[in-house]
Amino acid sequence: MKKAKRRKNCVPAEGAKGALYTVAGAALFVAVWWIAAAAYGKDLVFPTPAAAFKELWGELSSEYFWKSFFLSVLRSIAGFCGACVLAMLCAYGGKAWNPLKRILAPVIGIVRSLPTMSVILLLVLWTGNELTPLIVSGLVIFPVLYSGLDAALSSVPAELEETARLYAGSRAYKFAKVYLPLSAPAFLRVAGGAASLSLKLTVAAEVLAQTRDSLGLIMQQTRVYFQIGRLLAITVVVVAAALVLELAVALVRKAVEY
Repeated sequence: MKKAKRRKNCVPAEGAKGALYTVAGAALFVAVWWIAAAAYGKDLVFPTPAAAFKELWGELSSEYFWKSFFLSVLRSIAGFCGACVLAMLCAYGGKAWNPLKRILAPVIGIVRSLPTMSVILLLVLWTGNELTPLIVSGLVIFPVLYSGLDAALSSVPAELEETARLYAGSRAYKFAKVYLPLSAPAFLRVAGGAASLSLKLTVAAEVLAQTRDSLGLIMQQTRVYFQIGRLLAITVVVVAAALVLELAVALVRKAVEY
């Protein structure tokens, strides 16, 4: 009982320490950026953080920016959720029926090896520029999520599996009481990085697909009109949003663990 209370009391302290490290890392990044921009000496090509944040402030007052931002994040979340559902179905299905796991092994290897650029270009032709970012993000992170969940399920002790086989009333009960609780923390640990990666993949696909009302299209416009400060401002937004998504998954993992 005392250990449990001590563990709960450690959570706020760990959170504060993590926030401090995050701020310190961000400050270091800005400092390096500032020094590099000053050393380069050409604001038009390599703007300072001050110039980029000035552009960012202008973007934050734009209705089109917010519309593009929310649609890009929504596409990213949709691709991430779709990949999570597919990974869980395949991993748990492979655990219940081993031939399925063997069939999926080469498929996962092929999907993992697909060149992202080729996938984007083909999907633009096949599905149009609206669905391409969503499918690309889900397709790329699916093998990562599947492998993480499969590894978590493989690490379940054999003794516990045997006990569950003897006393569990059904496969659904075995899944809910054994596999799900034991695999969830490890899966969510992998899912945090996948959520962040999903947004970056979505924006990259939007750039190539020139998806309407998207952060990727704004980035493409900055390239055409050589608006480097605006490009850096949008990049800061993408990085911040990716970190927020990763933090959200981390909070869910903390809730599951504690």
